[in-house]
Formats: sequence, C-alpha cells, structure tokens
Amino acid sequence: MQKLLIILLLATTAIISNIPYVFGAEESAKITNEDAQNALKDVIPDVKIIEVRPAKIQGLWEIAVEAKGQKGVIYLDSSRNFAVFGSIIDLKTKTNLTQERTSELNKVDVSTIPLDDALVVGEKDAKYRVIVFDDPD
Repeated sequence: MQKLLIILLLATTAIISNIPYVFGAEESAKITNEDAQNALKDVIPDVKIIEVRPAKIQGLWEIAVEAKGQKGVIYLDSSRNFAVFGSIIDLKTKTNLTQERTSELNKVDVSTIPLDDALVVGEKDAKYRVIVFDDPD
C-alpha cells in the first residue's frame, strides 16, 4: 500500500510539473528574431539575426547570426537572460551540433558563382569542376 502511494505521488508530481507545457507556456517562451536582436544588441551591436529556431536542448533557442561578415550560432535561453557562445556536443553521437549548423550557414552554392570571366582549363562541360580563387595583387 505504501509503495502504491509513493508511485501515485510521483506520478502526480510529474503531471503537475508538465502542466505549463500542456497549456502553452512553452509557446509563450518562443523567441522571435526581434526578441533575439534586442537581447543581443548590447553584446554584439551590429548583429543581424538570420534565423531563430528551438535548439536540441530544451529551454535553449538556436540563433543563427551574422556580424562583421561572419555567420555563426549563438544559443539563448527562453528567459532571454543568458546566451551561450560556444559548441554544443551531442554526447551520444559525439557530433558537434554547433559546427554542423555553422557549416550549413556558411555553405556556398557553387552554381551561383559567376564564371563569365573564368579561365577554363580542360573540357568546358566536364562532369566535375574545380574552382580556384586567386588574388593577382
């Protein structure tokens, strides 16, 4: 009987602790681009917010930013009081989630590179291309 009461108490506590999420408190903690801009403007005055999305860690938001020509990721908590500048590692898969996202943000679509004035070596319609950038100065 005592074990049943303990289990019932634990189950009730778990349900009560999740009530804010059931009734939409998590939605009210959503961070918009404007919220992120306001939270970060004193730390990084010229920051441009590219995208805001929930991070893989509950309570954190992933903020894709650009400042001084550099793109990166900053994490902001739902209260907008704390920012994390650094890597988040998934310990199960041993992957650096921040680096993956930063690489995704900085990926260049090579089909958009103008090749009108390019020096072409080899076949013009080759299956694979290598693009080399050089500064003649």
